[in-house]
Amino acid sequence: MRFFCLRQRSFFLPFCLIWIFLGIIQLLFSQNVILLFVNKHWAPVADLFFKNFTHVGDGAFILIAGLIAALFSYRLAVKILLSYAISGIVVQFLKQMVFTEIYRPPKILASILPMLHKVEGVQLYHFNSFPSGHTTSAFALFTVLALECKSSVYKPFLLIPPLLVAYSRMYLLAHFLGDVYVAAFVAIPVSVLIYFYMNLYWEAQTDPRLGGGLTKLF
Repeated sequence: MRFFCLRQRSFFLPFCLIWIFLGIIQLLFSQNVILLFVNKHWAPVADLFFKNFTHVGDGAFILIAGLIAALFSYRLAVKILLSYAISGIVVQFLKQMVFTEIYRPPKILASILPMLHKVEGVQLYHFNSFPSGHTTSAFALFTVLALECKSSVYKPFLLIPPLLVAYSRMYLLAHFLGDVYVAAFVAIPVSVLIYFYMNLYWEAQTDPRLGGGLTKLF
């Protein structure tokens, strides 16, 4: 496992640096102050972009990505879907059973909500804020893709989509920074463990039908 992680350092190192930086930000400023800073810096084009890009963290998007992966690699599809499912179960347990009384920004900031920028057409929720499910799903997907990627040059760029999803959750007043911060920390270890041990499992299989994907059927 240690050598596996070392081989993936071009993905893990930038993530760790970003994660440490955001940790320091949270030590210096409150969750409310950070969110209000994000909310203050809005633009019409950003409204349109984040309103749509946040769906990269939807379960439907992950399932579609898994189905597309299955066309070319059953193994990759299984890794994507298992990472999504298990990290999702962990997050939903935390949301529904452990941190049930951690509220979302619209409830915490109810007294100033009328003055905040809100994206048209985006429904605001009040409960089950911690951690962010969308962020968890996005990091689960793109961590698997980064681990699968053979080029160390491209691996860091696969951090960009989940980071944008995380930012979108704050931009849309759906979550605080702490919610998305912990979500990434949940998703990445889960995905790494699944990827690593699924690789060990696949290496022990000798059935040639388990290689490739659905395109082999055509």
